Amino acid sequence: MTARVRALVRLLEAWDGQVEPPASVEAVIREREPRLTDATLGELVRAAREDLGDVLPALAALPTLPPEEVRCLSARLGWTVRTLCDLGPDTDKPELRLEAALISAALWDEAGGFWEAARPQLGGRRIVAMVLPMVVRSRRPQAQIPPDAPVWEREHLGALQEVEQAHDWARLGELALAFPHMPRLDVAAAQALYGLAALDRPRLIYLIDEVASWMHGDMLLGPLPLGEAIRTSVASISPLARFAVMERVVRREKRTLTSEEETALRDLLLVLARDRVEWPGWLAVCNRYPVRNPHMQAALGRALARSDEAALQAYVDSIELSTLGGDGRVAVTRCLTVFRSLANARRRRALWQRAFERWRMWDFDVAGRDRNLNAISTTELDYGVVGWLVEGQPSEAAPDPDAEFAHGLCELDRGWHPSITAATSMFFRLLSRYQITAHAGTKSADDRDWLPGSTVYVPPAASGIFVQRRYHWNGQ
Repeated sequence: MTARVRALVRLLEAWDGQVEPPASVEAVIREREPRLTDATLGELVRAAREDLGDVLPALAALPTLPPEEVRCLSARLGWTVRTLCDLGPDTDKPELRLEAALISAALWDEAGGFWEAARPQLGGRRIVAMVLPMVVRSRRPQAQIPPDAPVWEREHLGALQEVEQAHDWARLGELALAFPHMPRLDVAAAQALYGLAALDRPRLIYLIDEVASWMHGDMLLGPLPLGEAIRTSVASISPLARFAVMERVVRREKRTLTSEEETALRDLLLVLARDRVEWPGWLAVCNRYPVRNPHMQAALGRALARSDEAALQAYVDSIELSTLGGDGRVAVTRCLTVFRSLANARRRRALWQRAFERWRMWDFDVAGRDRNLNAISTTELDYGVVGWLVEGQPSEAAPDPDAEFAHGLCELDRGWHPSITAATSMFFRLLSRYQITAHAGTKSADDRDWLPGSTVYVPPAASGIFVQRRYHWNGQ
């Protein structure tokens, strides 16, 4: 319970049922037409700020206020609660009064704290839970294209709508980059959302199930704290709502996660990983470049520890490998370290094996455009490769790193190469492979850290000065 919630609870406990209506807000309700318009909503917001602009300092000073001022403050808060409780068919201008009460709640609130404090008064009021979804539904976003909009903007919107319908998450993630600023709920609708989260979560989830687009899902889940937004998307059946949350984690709220948020994200990733068809698309959104999402790695590792072999293989295949290693290697190592600590032997073996197979097939980008190496290289999957060599590969099949390197060097010396650059690159490819296989020979399944450090392993076949000078290597 936060300090704000404790203050509001104290006021509501001291409330004697008397209310002090906000004069400016009541004037707007009295003078305007019953149907809400954008202009009227703006007037209500300005009026509420005029009437309640002093409540935050008063709440901060609540422990030192005399009893009479506490009673007066509780009566002002009581107006908001009473207005919500008394809503019904016979209420005068019910739509305006509902919006006014929600705007008033926003000025008392802090991240849903008003609704938490007022749960004893509002929780049993069925009418409150029924009208709050109506407020949120009335704010559905609508995409409009100006007549003079460029052709590419029209095409972008059309493509966005197509990939949403097709559940092409990888492509949707790319198109979403064009929208750094998203539509947001106004203060009244945001309070309605907070109210549903506190008073009737099943109704909130049903509301999220109805989202018609990624932007709609982001607009509804955006006001909720990240952990609550993730949990709501897990409970929902809407894949667009889940994309909205994933995009928020990947792009809009990149920060260290709390333990609660990490657990919620693990649960979401577990749900996504169960769909073998769409899981690779989700990984394309969040794991193609792990270096961009270091804050997700622990949650991803926890989810993989409970996923099936198809999901593990898709995870390994989703990573865009590079010969730089660097921070991407650190991020993947974080994920796989958590995975290793939680997964059973069967899952560990499955992931290590796929990591090793992909590493050997990729072979430091041997088939890529930038395949020429001029130094020892590392990859993002090094930890998983060592895992296979240490605890996955049958002992009788374990290669002899020295003999394997010597054989490769012999073939390199005898072969024809288009240039000295190509030959040197092949030498460093052999040497980079050797670093992993030689290092794995020094590790056991009980060692905490499997990742090679700064030590350079020198194969006997390359220890001579002739070989080192021939391939432009200084032994480091």
